[in-house]
Amino acid sequence: MRWSWSALRNPGRRERERRYRVSLDTTPHRKIGLALSAGGAKGLAHVGVLQVFEENGIEIDAIAGCSMGSYVGALWACGYSGVDLEELAAEIQDRKKLWKLADPVIPPVSGLFYGLKAKRLLMKSIGEIRFEDLARRLLIVTFDLDTKERLVLREGRIADAVHASCAMPGVIKPVMHGGHRCADGGVVDPVPISALKKFSDVDITVGVSVLPSLGEVERFAHAPPPLETEPPRPLRRLGAALNRNVNLLAPGNVIDTLRLSVQAAQLRIAEQSCRRATFSIHPVFELPGHWHDYTNFRHYIDAGRAAAKAALPKLQALLNSNTPLPNEGSPHPPLVGERVA
Repeated sequence: MRWSWSALRNPGRRERERRYRVSLDTTPHRKIGLALSAGGAKGLAHVGVLQVFEENGIEIDAIAGCSMGSYVGALWACGYSGVDLEELAAEIQDRKKLWKLADPVIPPVSGLFYGLKAKRLLMKSIGEIRFEDLARRLLIVTFDLDTKERLVLREGRIADAVHASCAMPGVIKPVMHGGHRCADGGVVDPVPISALKKFSDVDITVGVSVLPSLGEVERFAHAPPPLETEPPRPLRRLGAALNRNVNLLAPGNVIDTLRLSVQAAQLRIAEQSCRRATFSIHPVFELPGHWHDYTNFRHYIDAGRAAAKAALPKLQALLNSNTPLPNEGSPHPPLVGERVA
């Protein structure tokens, strides 16, 4: 029997995984699959959801993720607890530490960064562990830029799959994986419910989306403009002007425009995916937050915890009831064709 990387380091965790695997084989129960969305730093809300599930004895049998959801899901599937994940998030809250992960592409033609330093950071946590080593089902979503095919990665080294899933268009250079030129899985499947339905045998699918809902978009569009504050000092205005003219990631510049355009399409795909889940969890954030805003990690984790606690009674009722599940007996059309994953 194979074990996760952290279980090998921790005999107590190894014994817990042994008991869990036996329970999977012998105890009849409704199996839960969790789909973790894309969303940059806001994806740390997934950590809060996992913490609440652990604290209440909710077992997850399969987990699917894309982009930031793949990073969090991979760490958790490899044996890191919700508390462990919060500690890892705290390690990169400092912006200087975050910028140490930058590995610029020169010249920046295919992307701004390679993403290899972030991959090495993940490998520092999980090493060479492969999908085949896990006690639970892990699915990581990316897509082939050339064929437009969604790819649900299920074998090989996990760090390679996460690297491919997190290759944000324009920011991270496309990643070659298994002969495919891959980019961020959140572009084609931001809440991978359909991957769980197709590649796992779970009974209950739970979507966790940190993307704004269409209702939130509408409320924001009709919200009154913010009150004017004291104008910035001359030095700060000069810094902002320089930033706009040299930083491709600055608000209004090319990468920001590309990211917002992709997100506009993601919102509608995410909404449809969440409707196909047994039910969904949607954390609400008080801070606007940028995709790289890891300094506010605790705010995002707390938002995930609050949303998971609100959803807990419904999930426990489904687990403890013998009544048919909401999606049972009502087949859904496939998200894409049968040949394309």
